Amino acid sequence: MAKTKKTHGEVVGKIMTREAREHVGYLYEWNTGERQHAWFNEPVTDFVFEELETFDARRLEKV
Repeated sequence: MAKTKKTHGEVVGKIMTREAREHVGYLYEWNTGERQHAWFNEPVTDFVFEELETFDARRLEKV
């Protein structure tokens, strides 16, 4: 069985601080199904994910 390599990913959500709802990163999903955090700065310990609308996700991919 061949292992699938990570070749591309897409943004599937925003990472937000739980209390202040400050946008601190993105959640990516790779072609392998693996999800990965991408922080703007240092990782935050108390966070939540906010799903992106389909329109927003398409707009972000073009940036």
